[in-house]
Amino acid sequence: MNVFQILIGLFFTFSTLTSACKKTDFPSDNIENFIIDSIKVTSINNEQLYVNYNINDTKIDALVENDGITGKVFNIKFVFPKGITPLSINPDISKPVDFKVPVSFEIQYTKTIKKTYTFNLNEEPFNPAKYIIDKVEVLNDDNTPSNIKLSQAGNDYIGLSYNQSSGRKYKLKMSFPAKVTPLSVIPDPSAMTDFSKEIVYTVKYDDQVVKTYTVKIGNYNTSDFTRKIVRGVWVSDVGSDVFASKANIAECINICKEIGINTIFIVTYNDAKTKYKSQVMKDYMGVEIDPKYAGRDPLAEMIEAAKPHGIKIVAWFEYGFASVYGDNTGGALVAKYPSWASRDFSGNITEKNKFYWLDAFNPEVQQFVKKLMVEVVQKYPDLAGVQGDDRLPALASNGGYNSSVTAWYKAETGRTAPSNYLDSHWLQWRADKLSDFGEYIFKHIKSLKGSQMVSWSPSPYSWSLQNYLQDWPEWLRRGIVDHIHPQLYRYNFNDYKASFDQAMTNMAPFNFKELIFSPGILVGIGSGDSITPEILDQKLAYNRQKGIEGETYFYYERIRKNKGFQDVIKKYNK
Repeated sequence: MNVFQILIGLFFTFSTLTSACKKTDFPSDNIENFIIDSIKVTSINNEQLYVNYNINDTKIDALVENDGITGKVFNIKFVFPKGITPLSINPDISKPVDFKVPVSFEIQYTKTIKKTYTFNLNEEPFNPAKYIIDKVEVLNDDNTPSNIKLSQAGNDYIGLSYNQSSGRKYKLKMSFPAKVTPLSVIPDPSAMTDFSKEIVYTVKYDDQVVKTYTVKIGNYNTSDFTRKIVRGVWVSDVGSDVFASKANIAECINICKEIGINTIFIVTYNDAKTKYKSQVMKDYMGVEIDPKYAGRDPLAEMIEAAKPHGIKIVAWFEYGFASVYGDNTGGALVAKYPSWASRDFSGNITEKNKFYWLDAFNPEVQQFVKKLMVEVVQKYPDLAGVQGDDRLPALASNGGYNSSVTAWYKAETGRTAPSNYLDSHWLQWRADKLSDFGEYIFKHIKSLKGSQMVSWSPSPYSWSLQNYLQDWPEWLRRGIVDHIHPQLYRYNFNDYKASFDQAMTNMAPFNFKELIFSPGILVGIGSGDSITPEILDQKLAYNRQKGIEGETYFYYERIRKNKGFQDVIKKYNK
């Protein structure tokens, strides 16, 4: 065999091989080769949707993710094997298809091959949690962003302008998550509106989902509030019978006047009970006032007794986000609203020092607390203000492991909540959320009556952050503090001096520290005195030396019973 014959043989062999390969790229006339390879589904807004489907001969069953749009109209794309391009598809899939009933698709593959498919497409059940407002922005009439930041708790938004003329109007820009397109928002958020009174928006997301949102923008004329030195005392009904009668209340006012106290922080809410007639508590718990004060109103009686003497009364919300003391079931609130309980990493109700806590991040819990605080301001025109303490805004730092909170943390940060509750990032994230709530409360109170104070009494920083998620220097930075009373509860002078100096350092960047700062001083608890009059004298002398002219004492009952305390306080309150 010569070379020429060899080359001719190789040529015919190669031609046979390539011809065989090419045949496999194209279907034969066998009808079994004409199939749908895969299916893609998008919304009518061309957003890609996840779809789970099964093709069984000419029957197609599919479940597509909910697109947040009413009805079952979708864009469909059939993907075919390589080399197959149907001549026609009917109905036309270049347009959206309505799947309210199964749809028959006739696909003409070739002149002689045609198949009819019955396509049954269902949509996943709606998830109400997906139907939310992502963001609400306040705009001026020319659509430029205003300088008003809205604070939020659940579906309630509050904003605050400063020193603006009354009746100023704004418009809103509402943003929604991807794949969520409301059918309607009433009234129109883009219309110029006076938000000085609460506006209720109804958002219809779907035929099955309708939610309401409230938006209010109050104006705070800062000249309405004048900071004055606070020389205060806490009045509690624990270990004290001060509220037992009007005579006891009168005695309290007289003692305070005598020793130069100008502000009384009266316990208003503790152990899931109010010390005033509360419609909010009646609505939530069926009881309008602590049963031992039935037929009376100690808060109103205290305001009435103090007014002639120029002594201010502030509503002290002692328990804040704590539910109960000493009851590991969570107490009455958790019994009625189990989802309100805060959970630790092990899933137990959050506990610290025998206090059991509510979920401070739960919008329902936040609304409950807000409604109580707003209620007293609206109900008692002569009330000087409201106060939260080391339990408001606060949460024991071993809490915050409710699934809704950890999911929120994951969504915002991409991180999984660590088992170590003192992890710095996890700790600060939760503290920032509580600072947000403090800002929310401040705006609500100032939008009602700018002359009423918002006072906070946290633990000393940074112990407050590590133990109760209270980053109160941040509160000062945000300007949501009228008066602050860190609980510098120390039993000897040197420890007090160290805590005082640290507090002054924390306050150094902020103006008016001499007027904002009224340090909390412990003189005693229900069981007895915690310090002596001599130690108290040292503390007050140091305060005056540092330019601080007022302090707030815990608590009244020990002062009432110890004339030595009264003499020292009077000496420095001249």
